Amino acid sequence: MTLMDIGMIRGLGTVVVMVAFVGLALWVFNPRRKKEFDEATQLPFADDPEASRHVEQAQAKASRSKEQ
Repeated sequence: MTLMDIGMIRGLGTVVVMVAFVGLALWVFNPRRKKEFDEATQLPFADDPEASRHVEQAQAKASRSKEQ
């Protein structure tokens, strides 16, 4: 038996993937990133001012309804 057999390598791989998943989930759902992600959602509409204005109005309406 070697120092690191296949089971140990698979176990370590699982731990690495789990830590990466938890870290990514914390990064994505961090409230401090909301503004940055809201700006990124506008990128597909950057070439069309009318569509961008429509989406911004919808987001403003949604944020006002959340505040109430």
